[in-house]
Amino acid sequence: MRKKIPTITRPDPGYAAGLKVSAPVEPQPREEARSDLEGTGQTPAGEGSELMPPERPPTPHTEAVPDVVDPSPGVAQPQSVRTRKVDVRVTALERHAADLNACGINPAHVVRAALRRATKQWQLEPEFVSPKSDRTAKPSSWRMRTTVAVEVEALTAIMATEDPLDVCSKWSLIRGQLEPLVWMQIDAILVELRQDFDPGERTGAMPQCGRGPGDDVEP
Repeated sequence: MRKKIPTITRPDPGYAAGLKVSAPVEPQPREEARSDLEGTGQTPAGEGSELMPPERPPTPHTEAVPDVVDPSPGVAQPQSVRTRKVDVRVTALERHAADLNACGINPAHVVRAALRRATKQWQLEPEFVSPKSDRTAKPSSWRMRTTVAVEVEALTAIMATEDPLDVCSKWSLIRGQLEPLVWMQIDAILVELRQDFDPGERTGAMPQCGRGPGDDVEP
């Protein structure tokens, strides 16, 4: 039979003397606890929560600021120029026909090269120039068509005096300035081609476009 363990119903001085009793911990006031935490660098949390470590101050974010260069006084700043595209149609003169047919190159290519050279550095002047009445060559294959960009201010100044109702083609307003330049470039190219066949030929002054025997002007 098992031995029955007696139930202890009252304090036993002999048993309690061998036990180590710790002193009760008294609650610390909140103000004193806060002063103690300040020395340790910790931040008190809410009631019943654990102590939270102090937050680090946010690191300031520095953005790269582009250098702003002030324009120097007295230096002209570039301005945007408004342009407008105009369709142009140019061809050679009748007096060019014989030389174009004998130059050994497609005459249309000569006219195209002359147009390219003429428009490379050309700028429209704000004054109307009447088209010349030189007789043009008949082959339609020699006629070159393209578009050129002209300054809006210059074109508007011409329209104010010559086409205030805006009923004329813009090519008719600028051809007086551009066509003579193309014809001069055709003359210059023909001279260059003749020099290729005859290196001993001396180059004279730039030939000028004269008036031909006729006064037909294409519309």
